[in-house]
Amino acid sequence: MEAVALRAGVSITTVSHVVNKTRNVNQETKDAVLKVIEELNYRSAKMAKSNKETVCIGVILADAREDYYVAMIKAIESVVTDYGVSVIFCDSEADYEKEKKNISVLLDRNVNGLLLAPANADRMPRILKNLSIPVVLIDRQYESHNFLSVGINNFRSSYLGFKCILEKGARKIGFIGYSDPVSTIRQRILGYKSAILEFDQTAIPKVLYLKYNRGDSFPLIKQFIFDEGFDGLVCATSTLCYELIAVLDTLGADIQKRLKIITFDDNRWFDYLKYPVSVISQPVAEIGNAALEHLLQMIEQKTPLCTIKRELLFDTSIIDR
Repeated sequence: MEAVALRAGVSITTVSHVVNKTRNVNQETKDAVLKVIEELNYRSAKMAKSNKETVCIGVILADAREDYYVAMIKAIESVVTDYGVSVIFCDSEADYEKEKKNISVLLDRNVNGLLLAPANADRMPRILKNLSIPVVLIDRQYESHNFLSVGINNFRSSYLGFKCILEKGARKIGFIGYSDPVSTIRQRILGYKSAILEFDQTAIPKVLYLKYNRGDSFPLIKQFIFDEGFDGLVCATSTLCYELIAVLDTLGADIQKRLKIITFDDNRWFDYLKYPVSVISQPVAEIGNAALEHLLQMIEQKTPLCTIKRELLFDTSIIDR
């Protein structure tokens, strides 16, 4: 796919849309891509349809309740049937032990490859170190690994999110994240800290570290806002943003009016909230398609397993509300 994109002078995402028919592409660009595909005799991972043995992949998501993973499930399901491939979804619920069990269950089902969003950046299950099937990490990463990882530049995306509400007039900006060892959250916090220190070298970054799946977030967020007097907040996930919105309903009108909010991952309901929420939007469909395409190519071509860490990062966009 990279070779097609290079010769046609378009992005890998555009080639993916033409091949997988996941989004309309203008006719001139589409014709150029199809011409290159014919010239290179390119065959996508859809060739799996012609295999006598059905290809089955396992997908382990970190939390199927999050907007990001709901969209990821939809993205994968929308194209996987075109590949003639079966898929088994698992939810680790951001739990390392459950992740290990998910991997074992999928291996017992003889899956041909794994798409995996790690639960814990610091703890890679030992079973992954000697696998004979390909693995592609999606969204999250382990601190140390030798797989292909597909996602976004979380550091830069958080940095740009901070800049967005800074330009809206916010001057005292905090960050709401998790204390759990998740690679995406770590990078988003670092991006926020970098941006705030660039804005004011004397400023002290203010981060609220919440525990994942804990029911005490409401009072902690409320106290965080009162203690610091923020006029801007960056939320690491849309789930945290929902909790922030619930808190705002109990605060005074002056706080509600002045607080500028930006979060990762859009939701259709954000357009109807009485508090405007800007969004750092990830191209979830493109990420899912690319991860799936690369995994199936590894399976099809029996590509030797990776020995070094590789990253495929997509750009994010800001939805300014």
